[in-house]
Amino acid sequence: MRQHEYLVAVKAENDLLTCHTLHWDDETRDPHKEIDSLPGKAKASQKELAMARQLMDALAMEWKPEEFHDTFQEKVAALITAKQAGETVEKAEPPAKATGAVDLMEALRASVGKAKSPKASGEKAAAPGVKQAKKAAPAKKRTHAEPKKTELEGLTKAELYEKATAAGIPGRSTMSRDELQKALTRDRTRQKA
Repeated sequence: MRQHEYLVAVKAENDLLTCHTLHWDDETRDPHKEIDSLPGKAKASQKELAMARQLMDALAMEWKPEEFHDTFQEKVAALITAKQAGETVEKAEPPAKATGAVDLMEALRASVGKAKSPKASGEKAAAPGVKQAKKAAPAKKRTHAEPKKTELEGLTKAELYEKATAAGIPGRSTMSRDELQKALTRDRTRQKA
């Protein structure tokens, strides 16, 4: 698939053969070795359960599959059309990095508030996991004071993954683009030393 070899498990389910992709051995980790003290079962308070139910009720909607579409495919089609027309296409800026830890109860309260507000204004609430479209930020120009980008910064996640595979970096399948870049940088620094 996608010009790569994958480890798979094929099994029979409901008169069909299903194929599940698996992780390679070097990509799996034992949680007991990685985390010193795994938490036991936590008991949620009645207030937390009530807030969770309220959030689920606020986000619940009738499922209409025709209202959802593959935005990635649409963007690729638009890119192909632009290329065919001879237009130049600029690379998008990477998303902003997370700024720190969030209080779970505050995040739940904010989610409940956001889920309620569109209904009050007559707009549709976004389905869970579906992001609302945002206006694209203007492209940032590099000033002379900013450092020049390294070779790895210009690569896509797929290209970084291929380099990580060649370098034998463990856990690469679960890494984000930034984590792959950092791991490859560490690996190169270690090889130079």
